[in-house]
Amino acid sequence: MNKLTLWLSTALLFPALIHAGDGHDHGEAAPTVANPNAPQRQPDGSVFLPKQTQRFIQVRTQAAKLETLPRSLTLNGQVIAGADASSKVQAPQAGRLDLANGNLPAIGDSVTKGQVIATLRLAKDAQEGINQAAEAADLQEQLKLAELEQQRLQGLGDLIPRREVDTAAATVRSLQARLAVFRKGATGSTETLRAPISGIVTSSHASNGQAVQAGDLLLEIIDPSKLQVEALSYDPALPATIAAASVALNGQTIPLQYQGSSQQLRQQALPLRFSVEGETLAQLTAGLPLQVTLQTRTTLQGVAVPAEALARNPSNQTVVWVKTAPEHYAPRVVQHQALDSTRVILTAGIQSGERVVVQATNLINQIR
Repeated sequence: MNKLTLWLSTALLFPALIHAGDGHDHGEAAPTVANPNAPQRQPDGSVFLPKQTQRFIQVRTQAAKLETLPRSLTLNGQVIAGADASSKVQAPQAGRLDLANGNLPAIGDSVTKGQVIATLRLAKDAQEGINQAAEAADLQEQLKLAELEQQRLQGLGDLIPRREVDTAAATVRSLQARLAVFRKGATGSTETLRAPISGIVTSSHASNGQAVQAGDLLLEIIDPSKLQVEALSYDPALPATIAAASVALNGQTIPLQYQGSSQQLRQQALPLRFSVEGETLAQLTAGLPLQVTLQTRTTLQGVAVPAEALARNPSNQTVVWVKTAPEHYAPRVVQHQALDSTRVILTAGIQSGERVVVQATNLINQIR
């Protein structure tokens, strides 16, 4: 009886102890069920986007409003220093630098107009020194003779005309002045170099005690309050139609004031000059490349939206995303032109009243 019980127990448990080895499981995996509430691209190209996801990626839309807007265009430009906004400090003659405080102002330091930059001790060669010493000795002897003559004439009193005494005194004074000049030259003449304008030092090219030649560049200074923007136009008629201008920098729109254009082409382009005013000048640096947006006096019909509302579809066409239902968005192929440095005009592909996505456009565009 015990053997029979043991045999039945073994027979019942044996199938449960048998299992397939690694790589020998022939059962089919259960199909993966997609989450119906996840963001996904629909077969028609639209996107399903749940409310929770919309809040998470901070989707914002605005109603399309057809308006009459100025026609705009974008030009390549850069920040430049105006004629009176930059200056160079150069050595007027050959000599040796004796810098104020031991060194030149460093790059980024502020200087004021008239500030002492350095003292230049003028150089002279050996032969010039010998010639000056010889001439100084000759003047010394002439001065002694003139003083003796003056004393002799003064001793004669009223026996000679007063004019001769005065002439002798004038000769003595002249020789004394010439001798003083030669003695000063023998000890080395100096010249003080000063900052010609107030501004910021952009380059420094000298050190204390350095020997320099006439014309050597020591400092370059730029006055940030006088920086300007220059853009190049290939349309000679454009300056007559400019109504406003601006640039985008660090997410801000900086207005520009049109100053005028050159009457001479530069590499087949017409340079246009703009000025910048206010605190925004502190954000500009000379040589910085910019995109200058010009608004002209001609107009067109369109819908104004932020530039970040634009995206590209797989066919490399420009699209915007439109909210067609609370959780559905559809792409619209559009045509556009620049309006200002941060906005564009949609001229085709959008209907007035449609809600255009103006924030999180690229995130929606990446959903697959």
